Amino acid sequence: MKRDEELNRLIRYCQGMGLSVHFKPYVKRSNVAAEWATDGSEITIYISPRCSKIEKILLLIHEASHHKAFVNNEREVDPKVEEALNSDKKRDKKRVLDMEIADSRHWEQIYRDTNCQFNINRLHKERDFDIWTYQFAYDNDREATCKEKSEKRKELRRKYG
Repeated sequence: MKRDEELNRLIRYCQGMGLSVHFKPYVKRSNVAAEWATDGSEITIYISPRCSKIEKILLLIHEASHHKAFVNNEREVDPKVEEALNSDKKRDKKRVLDMEIADSRHWEQIYRDTNCQFNINRLHKERDFDIWTYQFAYDNDREATCKEKSEKRKELRRKYG
């Protein structure tokens, strides 16, 4: 019940910024959990049958942070970053990593603005994991394996409780 209210507040928050929010079924092996349209029009969250409400909230906070950065940048996306989103070149992965790190600074503000009640350490843990995945891909020229992701999650659980 509490998470439903938080999710609804977050959806209204996004709508207040001019976004439409869509929930669609997750496509297996697509490796895409959520998307923010770079034209600033919508956020799409891809949900699997096992996706919890808090996971939906965290995905929505992540994507909303990209939109807040977009609004703060006078509704313009750096063309080099936009091009980098569809590239596997090392230089482009660095641009995406830098954008993810910069945009993640909005997570806590969105958490506070929408009066989320879950433990803030859950937000920090997810933010750190998210940045780690982009950093890992940049450093290693590949995505992390399930085992590597699991180890990182364990490390973050020890850090944040």
